[in-house]
Amino acid sequence: MSEMTTNNGTVSSAKGPVRSWFNVGVMALAHFMSDYYTAFLPVLLPLIATRYDISYSQSAAIYMVFSVAMNFVQPPIGIVADKRNLNYLMPLSVLTGGIFASAITLSPNLFILLCIVLLCGISSSGFHPVSASILTRVLPLKSKGFATSIYIAGGNLGFAIAPVIVAAFVEQFSESSLIVMALPAIITTVLIYIRHLQAANPELLARQAAAKARKLNPQAAAAPAAEEENILKLIASKQFIVLNSAIALRSWTYCSLVVFIPLLFSAKGFSPMEGATCLVIMLIGAVVGGLVGGALTDRFGPKKVTLGSFTIALIATVIFTMRCDMSAISLISVFISGAGVYGSTPNAIVWAQRLMPHNAAFAASMMLGFTFGAGYVESVVTGFLGDLIGLQQSLIYTSAITMFLALVLIAILKEPPKEPLQTHVEKAKAELQAEAQQQQQQQ
Repeated sequence: MSEMTTNNGTVSSAKGPVRSWFNVGVMALAHFMSDYYTAFLPVLLPLIATRYDISYSQSAAIYMVFSVAMNFVQPPIGIVADKRNLNYLMPLSVLTGGIFASAITLSPNLFILLCIVLLCGISSSGFHPVSASILTRVLPLKSKGFATSIYIAGGNLGFAIAPVIVAAFVEQFSESSLIVMALPAIITTVLIYIRHLQAANPELLARQAAAKARKLNPQAAAAPAAEEENILKLIASKQFIVLNSAIALRSWTYCSLVVFIPLLFSAKGFSPMEGATCLVIMLIGAVVGGLVGGALTDRFGPKKVTLGSFTIALIATVIFTMRCDMSAISLISVFISGAGVYGSTPNAIVWAQRLMPHNAAFAASMMLGFTFGAGYVESVVTGFLGDLIGLQQSLIYTSAITMFLALVLIAILKEPPKEPLQTHVEKAKAELQAEAQQQQQQQ
């Protein structure tokens, strides 16, 4: 149980989540649903283009509105979430994101469509920074990397299978019936509340109470400023900047493959289904890579695993982009490429949260939001270069260069020390003792 102070000064009791693999599974399900609905728009763009008679560039602009709203809003949310209780945004994001994504085909005109797409992106932006912070409260302490990878895999799997499910649903029923697809979001939201995953973090509430106490005590007024200065130093530090740069370069390769594999296969004369199959194989590889990378992080640490995954990704991506066909070598290479490129994501979250232990939401929002937003923006350069020298050559050059640079940046970074398990145990005991004292005082 945790104590929460309401606006009128009274204290109410709120049950918080427990550390368990079941709750990790619920978090993975929530992540599955969040990313599942973000994959609706790419599949629906051909229908939208036909309905409103818009060009490819206009279709791309619509997707850009969604991507920017979803990815670049995350870091500001993460900053606020580390200071105030925003945990309620996680179930709200799943619910509203699912409803807006399922309502895209119901828009009566292009203006309403843009509003729905914008709201869908904003709704989805609230999930990652808040949920990653909640995850730190429910994962088993001895398996943080593997538990994080399960959470990551849930999102990857949702993003990977959504295009197939949406296409089959529209083909079997009709685009006007897509609103029914919001039902899983409603069920997941209810499950989140049943497991109390949206409950406020007692440590955050304690920091808020301490901040109020310092305001009442002029002698301690400098303490909050010192804490803010420390956060600013971390953001501007070489470690934080280089880590974000490396992951953003990695995201350039990942996002370019996601965007251009179907187009490249179509240009080479393959059917849309063959291009989609290759993309799904890459995304499934990303799921596997995330799980393996997270498990290895618990044993070897994030730096060694990230170096290994980047090296594998560099080799496999070059092999795939040089072939780009349906041969066994090409499909195996794209699977390994997806695994290597995305295998660093759980490691990056663990790494960033070690750098910023009191700003877990902001750290996660940078790894899961900002870097991928940057990757989609950077992929425009790949497309522009593709118009000049050919898309396949552009993918070869940009993927090889960006993965090599990312590898170099990770190599020069010093891995932050791992917080001992005993420290986590002591913190948990201190939280329980503080809550017990608060309950006694209220009685």
